[in-house]
Amino acid sequence: MGISFLRKIFGSSAEDVAPASESPLSPNSVPEPELDSSDLEDEAIEQEQSVSLERLEGFVLYVVQSLVDEPDQVRVNSVDKDNQTVIQITCVKKDIGKVIGKSGKTISALRSLVSGAAGRVGQRIMVDVLD
Repeated sequence: MGISFLRKIFGSSAEDVAPASESPLSPNSVPEPELDSSDLEDEAIEQEQSVSLERLEGFVLYVVQSLVDEPDQVRVNSVDKDNQTVIQITCVKKDIGKVIGKSGKTISALRSLVSGAAGRVGQRIMVDVLD
């Protein structure tokens, strides 16, 4: 679930990641047909639609629930502030340290992933942990 979930959010295609069991030059591999410009435009539109606020909220929820001791107490919601969206994480007080991580590295990594995914479609999204 994790890898396919990340591919949906970040728009990775089958060309970007080859299966481990199959090398790109395998005699059994079937070459993909070349795409014309209309197919490329359709693929670009599909990738833009794949990164939505709901999907990013789901990604943040999935990651945070994986980190904490009480995943059923984690809440994620979004708020619009000054031309950007803020995804707010609320969890049990004792789990806040796990979300933030040592020296803030865990929340920093999560912010980078969300910001990068949102930036691909021209959005500005921040992630905050609430007390």
